[in-house]
Amino acid sequence: MPKMPKVAPRCAAVGVIACLLGCKAVLPQPICPHITPWSAAFQQQAAAELRQNLNLVALPEIARQDVVLRDQVRACQKGG
Repeated sequence: MPKMPKVAPRCAAVGVIACLLGCKAVLPQPICPHITPWSAAFQQQAAAELRQNLNLVALPEIARQDVVLRDQVRACQKGG
């Protein structure tokens, strides 16, 4: 079997290093969910229904959490 010159592995190593140095890191971009805006009339109706039913506990909490989630989606979409 013929002997490989010692230069070949060194050249290959230099080539690999050069390729690695030429690559730039790719930063992952967040994937923001899409939100469907509610009409002003729908928001007013929901607020009125919540005010009329003072015994509700779960639905007002869901509404509060939804406001927070929508704010987070808007911030994500703006890149913040």
